[in-house]
Amino acid sequence: MFNIRRRFTVFSSAIAVLTAIGCDTAPGPRNIEQSAPIVSDLEFSPRSINLDALPPGSIIDGVAHFSIDVEVSVTDADSDLESVYLFVLSPDPKSPSAAESIAPVTENGTFTTTIELVLPAAETGTYTVKVYASDLEGQLGNQATGSLMVFASSSPPVIEDVDMPDTVSRPNQGEPPILIPIVATVSDPEGLANILRVETVVNGAGPPLFLCDDGGIGECNSGSQSGDIVAGDGLFTLTIRLDASNSAGSNEFVFTAYDRSGLASEPVAKTLLIQ
Repeated sequence: MFNIRRRFTVFSSAIAVLTAIGCDTAPGPRNIEQSAPIVSDLEFSPRSINLDALPPGSIIDGVAHFSIDVEVSVTDADSDLESVYLFVLSPDPKSPSAAESIAPVTENGTFTTTIELVLPAAETGTYTVKVYASDLEGQLGNQATGSLMVFASSSPPVIEDVDMPDTVSRPNQGEPPILIPIVATVSDPEGLANILRVETVVNGAGPPLFLCDDGGIGECNSGSQSGDIVAGDGLFTLTIRLDASNSAGSNEFVFTAYDRSGLASEPVAKTLLIQ
């Protein structure tokens, strides 16, 4: 049994597992006559979880507790099976939540287990259940995958306020650019973890610019940091640069927030006059 934990990085764990089982246990060439194990007929139940329908006490302090029963066929022509590897991958690759389990398997046939899942109730979406098997030679076979839908009744996020100037003057030629922070206060009835993204479109054209609640770490938009101060506080920030080459005039910014269910907030429009 295993748990889903927020910010648990599955990719590094998976790489470590695959590396370990891909190495021979003793020096020398691999026996090319050995065949890799095969997994097939992956089934699990339930295939979807309605968090609103869980028994009382299943959601504690915004964290959901539930389980799925997994069944998979595992075979190897050489009858030297060793382990089955089970993974659950988050629907959000940017902030993956994940879980994994390694279980011994010694003979061909049907493998069954129960997976205990613990995840924030706001992190709904389509999770991926993935299964591998390895043999005593360290050979890794194919993978079997399936989709687990986790959903709940949801309301869209709300942009409560956008803090940005109404008017700003361009710097003169030779002067450094001006940095303009734009901060949107966003909430969601299911919690901040349910907010997928906050974006703005300028003058109704071009790709959206993203506002990030990341503490200013990493790239929010390509090649730039958000300028956000505190991560996870519901204040989503975008910092734009204004220099002497920018055109004067009025610019309309339309802000929208989206949750993990695809629901969108009411758009909020703001105008920035560049003099």
